[in-house]
Order: sequence, then structure tokens, then C-alpha cells
Amino acid sequence: MAQFCCNNGRELLSLMQLGAAGGVGFDIAENILQQARATAQKANIQNCSFVACNILDIGAQYHGQFDLILFTIGAITWFKDLDPLFQKVAACLKPGGVLFIHDFHPVMNMLPMPGEPEFDPAHPNQVVYSYFRNEPWVENEGMGYMSEQYHSKTFTSFSHTMGRIVTAVSSAGMRIRKLEEFDYDVGLSDAYDGKGFPLSYLLTAEKL
Repeated sequence: MAQFCCNNGRELLSLMQLGAAGGVGFDIAENILQQARATAQKANIQNCSFVACNILDIGAQYHGQFDLILFTIGAITWFKDLDPLFQKVAACLKPGGVLFIHDFHPVMNMLPMPGEPEFDPAHPNQVVYSYFRNEPWVENEGMGYMSEQYHSKTFTSFSHTMGRIVTAVSSAGMRIRKLEEFDYDVGLSDAYDGKGFPLSYLLTAEKL
């Protein structure tokens, strides 16, 4: 199996302990992958490696090599154009291989988060941003999963509608097997949980 945009490898390494024959984590940040390698060594997980590269530049030696490719929370937002991303996924999967995405639902891009000026706790059912937003999100407050805010290099991310995600996956030669949507957030806040918004989703697709 492989995880694209694997960050510090914790999810991939957890999956390896369930019995996978081998795993590869890909991420553009070499410093974060050093953490992944250190964790693998501490856990004595020897059948998992980590490769620093732009995901779109993953080498041909990995084409047709994986039974499963995984994306988790926030990964596909780093890509402005989803077509070359999922074409790379399809290239790296074996025939019959599975793509698995666990992520924030695109509707969450419409909702202000607690701490933002637009957030009104008295009216948590109000949307602020367009579902069809084209302009990128530009941030300098660091990564949200770090323990505290800090002034960072500029992070640029992009919104994608559910229709765009499904179309890009299908256009890359994969068949959608299941799309599940849930009314709970998977990482940012519980402010909107259970209030009728789709906040997260699981998508599985099979390479034809």
C-alpha cells in the first residue's frame, strides 16, 4: 500500500501493523519524513519506506505497484488541478487496486471556524464562503494540527466540489465503489457536528 501526502507517516505505519506486506509513504517535506522514519525505527516496522518528492513526480518504478493508495484529511487540498493527481494514482495502482480517500467534506469550505471573525456561535447554521470558490486559501498561521500557532511560510490550498472530485477520479480510469457522507468533522472543530451539514466523507474507487 501507499499513502500520498503521508505527512509524518503515523496513519501508514498504523496500517502496516494490520498486516500489509509493504508500504511506501510519499510527501514533499523531507523534514517531516525524517520523523516518519524515526517512528518506524522505534516501532521496529521494517517493511515501510518513505520517499520525498512532489506527488505528481512519483517515478515510473512505482507504477502498477500498489493494491491500495490512501489519502487522508486535507491532502488533496494542496492540488489546484485534481486531474493529474488522480492520473498519477491510477498509474501507481495495480489493475483492481483501490483508491481510498478520508477527508473533510467540501461543504466545510463554506463554514467559518471558531476563532474566525465570521463565526457566530449564536447562528451556527450560517454559511459564509461560496461552495464554488475558485480563489486559493492563503495562510501563514502554520499547520492546524501543530500544538500552537506560529508565523510560517505561505501555505496555499484549494477548494474542490464533490462533483469535481468524483469526476476527476472517474476520468482517471477508476470506478467509484462507495461514497459515504457524515455529519461530523474529522479534525477542525465539533462546532457543526450533528447540525445537518455534511462534514466528512469516505470515498473508495477501483482501478479498471
